[in-house]
Amino acid sequence: MATPRSSNAEPAAFSVTVSDSITSPVDERGMQRANSSTPFNQAGSGLGRESPEKAGIWHSDEHELDDPKAKDNVAVVGQSHSGRGQGSSVSQVLKAFLTEGHTAWDSFLSNASSSIGQVILTYPYQMALMGVIPAIIVAIGVGLLNYYTLWLLIVLYLERKRFMIKRGSWYDTTDSNGYERRSSVTQFHDIIGFFMGKWFGLLAELLTGLYILGVAIAQIVASAGSQYSIDQNYNKLQWGLILGVVILAFGLLPSFRSVRLLNIIALCGTNYSCLYFFIYAAKHGIQPGAFTRGPQSAQGFFLGAAVIGAGGHSIQMEMMDAMRQSRKMTKVSFFSWCWNIVLLLPHSIAIVLAFPNLILSQANVYSILPDSGWKRASVWIMLIHNISAFTLHTNPLLYMWERLIRTHHHAWYIRLPSRTPVLAVIWLLSLALPFYGTVNSLFNVLTTGFTAFILPCAAFNWHYRTKERRDNCPVKIPWPLNKWNWKPLFCLNFFLMAFFFSTSAVTGLVYAIEKLISNIHTFHVFAPCYQCPKKPVHVGL
Repeated sequence: MATPRSSNAEPAAFSVTVSDSITSPVDERGMQRANSSTPFNQAGSGLGRESPEKAGIWHSDEHELDDPKAKDNVAVVGQSHSGRGQGSSVSQVLKAFLTEGHTAWDSFLSNASSSIGQVILTYPYQMALMGVIPAIIVAIGVGLLNYYTLWLLIVLYLERKRFMIKRGSWYDTTDSNGYERRSSVTQFHDIIGFFMGKWFGLLAELLTGLYILGVAIAQIVASAGSQYSIDQNYNKLQWGLILGVVILAFGLLPSFRSVRLLNIIALCGTNYSCLYFFIYAAKHGIQPGAFTRGPQSAQGFFLGAAVIGAGGHSIQMEMMDAMRQSRKMTKVSFFSWCWNIVLLLPHSIAIVLAFPNLILSQANVYSILPDSGWKRASVWIMLIHNISAFTLHTNPLLYMWERLIRTHHHAWYIRLPSRTPVLAVIWLLSLALPFYGTVNSLFNVLTTGFTAFILPCAAFNWHYRTKERRDNCPVKIPWPLNKWNWKPLFCLNFFLMAFFFSTSAVTGLVYAIEKLISNIHTFHVFAPCYQCPKKPVHVGL
């Protein structure tokens, strides 16, 4: 049997999400560790030689998919893990409470923090391009579809986890006490490659890398533009040079294991900023006709939809690995999506209604706001959030690079310097292409149509094409999607694949490239001050 693309003996790419799950030296279910796991589908060859059905490993108890002894993980390892074992000091307990955790609450914080951030700064601009009413429809409609495809991935994740548990390959290392642990991490491309074969896994890995690259570039560009809005002693290019060094330094952290406190700070920062934007816009009222304005152009509509309807599951699988009860990811992702919608829409609508023409000239909302203490506090808090988001998103990308150049098993003083080429490329591209709104749209249309919709739907339809697999699905498919041998579900998936391929992957990409070429022609690469306002706004809070 072939070994899947994701080697389970490798260290965690995204340490914040790695759950140190433990089994006793002699596990209750008599599982024996295997040195490799077996994918359902080999590249281009359908099922493997020994299908899971014939191996008799499909049926499992519902709770078997939760990590065994998960509630006792900390107690088993004691002080060596989190300091909450017997004899822990108050400082150890406090540190563990503020920084560690593998609960549904921690997953909610990570989901919410990774889904918002610098995007709140460009959301009003993208909404103005589309028109308020179309933007609201796209934000809610595509957001629900994105949640649906994440649910498909959750089902596939649980399917893969059950298969590996039964084979004894879910736990891949043994500690000094003889307890088995899971030290590796499940990534999006691991799921796709496991069910669809090597080449689809490589495609998913490439697209995930491009998406993370775009997010990383956007963090630096957004930070430079925001800082320029409160300090014009340097232009945006110079601020990109200065802040780029600061932000990139966090890419050299060996892991990002303890993020609970940082996530809370980040969410507080975005909440404060959105409230500040809303209050400032509300004071200026509503301009006549602003609410009923339509899209500025077909190009504007697709570029705005690329950001407002953006989704992606680049780090959700890693978050599931961290959860003690991975089944709860369905509810967690839904509530985090609701949180994001409530946070993003009100301030964006208020800004567009108050400044329908002004916001069209500025991709970063800070550029239309006057300097004040409130604004400076918002800029600085968002800078912290951007640093956190950069670290959160780039860890998987940097680990992919380490695996590619074979440094992932080496000591930290070899691994960390080997990341330098990737960080240098991110920095160079952020300086060369400071076109904030365009960069967001371009990388979204390049990747999210595939990663959020096409690949999850294709993997789900491909795997559950047989009745035996549908009968043994680890999740009960709701009505009416489960009627007529799941035909409504399969038809919906095929529709989403065709729709997002034609709109996002083709039409949206053409418009995004046209916009990028226009920006380069007008401002040139390494533009010193892209979209710098000619006259500052003098209206205060």
